[in-house]
Amino acid sequence: MERFEPDRAAIEYVYGHLHMLTPLDEVLKNPTLNIVINAVARRHMERRAKVDVKKLQANDNEEPV
Repeated sequence: MERFEPDRAAIEYVYGHLHMLTPLDEVLKNPTLNIVINAVARRHMERRAKVDVKKLQANDNEEPV
């Protein structure tokens, strides 16, 4: 499985849920926090990619059998 870098929006989403007072760029300089934030941001991107907006707009919510 190829590991990809999460985009900035996913990183900021995760950072927003941490409720930290330290600026994001300072948090990413910490190696431990950088690994954790990037891992959770990758998971967020995978979940975000599963949402099909056109199906939601068409109200086509049935799963294929």
